[in-house]
Amino acid sequence: MNRREALSRVALLMGGTLSAPTLMAFGEGAAMPPTAGAAFSFTPAQQALVAEVAEHIIPRTSTPGAKDAGVGPFIELMLKDCYKAQEQQNFLDGLADLDAKATKAHGKKFMETTSAEQVEILKQVEKETTELMKNANVQQVKVGDNVDKEVVDSKKLKGTPFWRLAKELTLFGYFTSEQGATKALDYVPIPGRYDGCIPLKKGQKAYAL
Repeated sequence: MNRREALSRVALLMGGTLSAPTLMAFGEGAAMPPTAGAAFSFTPAQQALVAEVAEHIIPRTSTPGAKDAGVGPFIELMLKDCYKAQEQQNFLDGLADLDAKATKAHGKKFMETTSAEQVEILKQVEKETTELMKNANVQQVKVGDNVDKEVVDSKKLKGTPFWRLAKELTLFGYFTSEQGATKALDYVPIPGRYDGCIPLKKGQKAYAL
């Protein structure tokens, strides 16, 4: 699966829209940010937290989950090398907010809560993020290949919110990984035999080329 195919696939999963920083990070019409390679890293506790959040977004079922695909380290690397300081800070603030919400609701940090309690907290974050972006009047701009770009008014919203980044990076990391491409999708290696448009059977996974 190449970069453009990954963008289109993740855009569909995100409702056809990706944040501008994510499109920039994957080289869609913009150079790498000047902060790329700057000092940025997660603590061991943050690494575990990011991996857990990603696993809730794509849990292990009959196919590998986000942890199996190494999505946590992918998120850290992408934020370090491809995102600007504002998105990096938003992500760190978002991780801190998860612990704050868990402490307020359950008297302990996020990683110390039960799986059901974690899901409850993440649903709250999802709701808050939706309202935040709605109130900020985030605009959608067509950029092609069935992908729209979300344009944020910097006067109303400082960068892309944590939860939006977490979902986009989890999906990108998963579906561009070996586990995601070969286990969650029906992998067809290239080069190989070409049979034109191949119809999907009922219940069949989509193809990854």
